[in-house]
Amino acid sequence: MSKIAIISDSHGGIENIFCFMDRLKGVDALYHLGDHAEDADALAMRLNCGYVAVRGNCDPFSDAPLSYVVQWHGKRILLLHGHTASGRLALLYAAKEARADAVLFGHSHVPSIETVEGVLMLNPGSLSRPRSSAGPSVALMTLTDDSLTAELLFAARR
Repeated sequence: MSKIAIISDSHGGIENIFCFMDRLKGVDALYHLGDHAEDADALAMRLNCGYVAVRGNCDPFSDAPLSYVVQWHGKRILLLHGHTASGRLALLYAAKEARADAVLFGHSHVPSIETVEGVLMLNPGSLSRPRSSAGPSVALMTLTDDSLTAELLFAARR
């Protein structure tokens, strides 16, 4: 079993990660979905894990790729920011084209999770600049040889 922390749209504000440390303790990796992809290095150090980052629309000088396909436990996971895909159908099409079991994306700063045509579509929201009343959010993905599941995590209200 592997656990993956999924973060997007940190925009240089990583201090909210401390709200999630107990729930992300022991993760095997971090996926950063862009908009200050360089934050992935500091976040992964705090989580004591490796990371993969993709470039978002606020990463003009980043050398991170625009998209990346990761394989874990036989599952294909497409990582992208979402700014190059115009809407849910474009994201689903990109996942199908990549033969992905899941597509992870950000950009909107609004957390969402759903399964469409057998593809898990997950937006972890924003670590630092949420655009929903739920506040800062991240996601936690769990992979086994038989399953791929994910949940949204929200910062505790103060």
